[in-house]
Amino acid sequence: MLQVSHLSFSYHSNHVLRDVSFTADEGDFIGIIGKNGCGKSTLLSILAGVRKAASGTVTYGDVPLFSSKKRAAELIGYVPQLNPLLPELSVKDNLKLWLRSSTVAPAEREQLFEQMQLTGFYKTPVAKLSEGMKKRVSIASVLQNNPKLLIMDESSAALDLSCKDIIHRQLKAFTSNGGIILFTTHEEAEFKLCSALYILKDGALLPAEKDSDKEALIAQF
Repeated sequence: MLQVSHLSFSYHSNHVLRDVSFTADEGDFIGIIGKNGCGKSTLLSILAGVRKAASGTVTYGDVPLFSSKKRAAELIGYVPQLNPLLPELSVKDNLKLWLRSSTVAPAEREQLFEQMQLTGFYKTPVAKLSEGMKKRVSIASVLQNNPKLLIMDESSAALDLSCKDIIHRQLKAFTSNGGIILFTTHEEAEFKLCSALYILKDGALLPAEKDSDKEALIAQF
């Protein structure tokens, strides 16, 4: 279980996060929505270990998530909103660059890349890929390490339907194998993927009904 308790974070006098708490069990798909600039990316970056909260705790399996850098790196896969890939390198070389785990068999990684439809682009420089392909490479680069917690910031923004379908199928497979996903989205269709949906407003994380219509959700923003 992932347990987030009383996280707070401020930029000078701007209280971005106020006493944020929630839990997620194995197989949970947690969606976080809210207005642009409300702090969603900040929250995810804290949970990924990129930023440090002013206060609060994050535990996984009753052990502080960041008590060991090695353990955190093994547990967390983070896909930020901005593309982290090196554009001058090929798809294959980028995947090798982000490989962290020696426990995943090469055949398993190759199967993942086939499912993400990347194998035909191994020699292509990332700079020549479409945005959808870049996003699939980014997600595959962290999934190849077999994380337990996948954190994604707007994983399918501005992507075509085919690309979204490939990504969504892989995410469903990840949670069906016990992984936990935390992601932000502006895509209404993605709410149905979630086991729980939250709205971040004025620094507070509030539970939302994922089956609510768009107008009802917007009214809570």
